[in-house]
Amino acid sequence: MTTNWYWDLRLPFETIKAILVDDRNPRFARVAGKLLARTKDPDEVFALITPLAFCRRFRAIQREISKDEWTKDQAAFWRATYERHLRELREAGVRVRQEAPREPDPFTNDVLARLRSCREEANLSQEALAGALGCSQQFVSGIESGREKPTLDYLRKFAKAANCDFDIILRPSRKARTGEQKVAEDYAELNTWVEQERRAAVQVAKTNQLDKCLMEVTAYCPDKVVNAQQDYWRRATGETLRVRQQELRQAMEKTQIRAFGWPIGVVMSRPEFEPKAYQDGIRASVLVDDKSQYDYWALRSDLAFFLLKTLFEDTRSEGKIFLDTRIVRTAETLLRIRRLYGALGIQENEHVVVRIRYTGLRGRVLTAAHPERAAGFDSLERRVCVENEMETSVRERLGDIESKLVDLVHAAVSELTVLFDYFELHKERVVQPIIEQFLKRQLSHSG
Repeated sequence: MTTNWYWDLRLPFETIKAILVDDRNPRFARVAGKLLARTKDPDEVFALITPLAFCRRFRAIQREISKDEWTKDQAAFWRATYERHLRELREAGVRVRQEAPREPDPFTNDVLARLRSCREEANLSQEALAGALGCSQQFVSGIESGREKPTLDYLRKFAKAANCDFDIILRPSRKARTGEQKVAEDYAELNTWVEQERRAAVQVAKTNQLDKCLMEVTAYCPDKVVNAQQDYWRRATGETLRVRQQELRQAMEKTQIRAFGWPIGVVMSRPEFEPKAYQDGIRASVLVDDKSQYDYWALRSDLAFFLLKTLFEDTRSEGKIFLDTRIVRTAETLLRIRRLYGALGIQENEHVVVRIRYTGLRGRVLTAAHPERAAGFDSLERRVCVENEMETSVRERLGDIESKLVDLVHAAVSELTVLFDYFELHKERVVQPIIEQFLKRQLSHSG
């Protein structure tokens, strides 16, 4: 016997013998591979491994032997030995292939029971069916007992021979989603929708060279986020799609805030610019004739809202961000969403999320639309942004947005201004007066 062939296994020889007498042991192939890689003596090997176990596990053993280049001759020798023992075992009627224990399968058992039932109703024996199918009676028996697997071709031929029909129905599982699964799936669907709307709008802006700096708004009610089926608006009253879309348009039209240029989510009456009805909601794309300004918005039937617009600043002075304009636009955005959702039946105690995103900020200088206001801001001159994009998010109860407007706007705009060389935005001295003036102007317009 080869001297200590198992030296690098670091196992007692008694343990090794116990492993090699059980070909189901997880370590069998590795240990047997070590042995066969280091000896060509069949007597030595078969004193530890039975020929049956050797043949059953030879493929796994061979992989172990072949791991090293220098054992190729060993692998060839034991391959020839395997083929000789395999032939002898088969001639002796020994079943070499080891059947894996079959787990009970209710689905398969049901199919096999139906096959037997159809055959018997057609007054066909297994032998007669085999003749009609062009196979052996043993194969038909194997199918019905579960030893063989029926193929689609077998089922097609069986249906013709037994004069029966198969109805195969595949449907998604009706299993209810858990709360966490629903939230994850619904928010993923919402984000996918927003990204699709963004790509479509940005493409128009790029085509018209209006994509230097863009403002985006995304709004939704977390309690009302639903999947793409728009369940929230599928009412039992049977109202039509046209009526639902008309209600969305009316709410968008009535809740515009006309206090500063084009309103956020402008609704125009010109046929080419008016909102269009789609299966999932309404959309508007507004590009002025001189192509100096572009607005796009979409309101979905589950009340998810998306807007993309060019900046007012680019119509006045290239490469600037007006601090006072951003304060006013943020206040207008929050009030617009508050009134829109209120008009569409959202309760005062329900939460609303509003995300405001800017792109194309890099290299822009922070200043103000009114020179006298810019002079009043501390150290505003030459504050340049090095970041290209930013996003801020507001989450608040619908009924609290107006009363907390100054705080919400200050928090949101501060996240923008800090990118301009750490500019600190004062709430009482800067934000509050601008918002108060904006609200007075808005009231005068609405009056």
